[in-house]
Amino acid sequence: MGIVYPIMRSSTLCQKTVVGYVVACCVLLAPHAFAERQSMTCNGAMPSTHTALAEGDQNSANHLQLNRKIAPTAPVEIDVCAADLTVVGSKSGLLEVTVDLGNTAPKVTAVDYVQSLNVGPEGVQLQLRLPKRARAKVVVAVPTATPQLTANLIRGDLSLETDRISGDRKIDVVHGHVEIEGNPDSFATLHVSALMGSFHDHRSGQHATGAMSQSLTGTGKGSIEVNVVWGSVDLKPWD
Repeated sequence: MGIVYPIMRSSTLCQKTVVGYVVACCVLLAPHAFAERQSMTCNGAMPSTHTALAEGDQNSANHLQLNRKIAPTAPVEIDVCAADLTVVGSKSGLLEVTVDLGNTAPKVTAVDYVQSLNVGPEGVQLQLRLPKRARAKVVVAVPTATPQLTANLIRGDLSLETDRISGDRKIDVVHGHVEIEGNPDSFATLHVSALMGSFHDHRSGQHATGAMSQSLTGTGKGSIEVNVVWGSVDLKPWD
């Protein structure tokens, strides 16, 4: 199980499709290959437990910096409740997580919102149980050779720098905006689908709205898949 969204209570939602799209609970709650994968509920409450800090980590009421060494072949999964999320390639080869909070809470530090950060040879799972009221900005830098990257976001804007991350990349957003920065040599295939939204390719001027599905081919390696329930997707060239 991945992110549990309180509005999506009925399992029958996962059996409905609208013009070829499986609704959000199927996208965000799909089974994963990790043996010890945990679920996360986005209901605005603080997690009952949080990840432990390690030597060199920085933590305060409004700022968090975590650095972890991970296996170069480990897939990475990121689950976030509500934030503006940016995913980039790591220049250091480490997994780097930065969280900055616009609104703080009494007697709470930024690490208290990190439900889990599980690092193992079979994969990495980061879960940030951030509420909308925290007005969080999150930057996650992953090793450039990461073979499989998955990012699940319930609410917020997500930016992905594809030219610095190889492998297969999958983005699922329930409500928000996705900006993909990449050139044709940064992917072999790119597929975008939205239940209620829009897609704009700023390179070619291509534009689509409503319930839509768009597929593009590139000259690079790896795939990019973007699924949005309510929101928009912009594809911009990498400068």
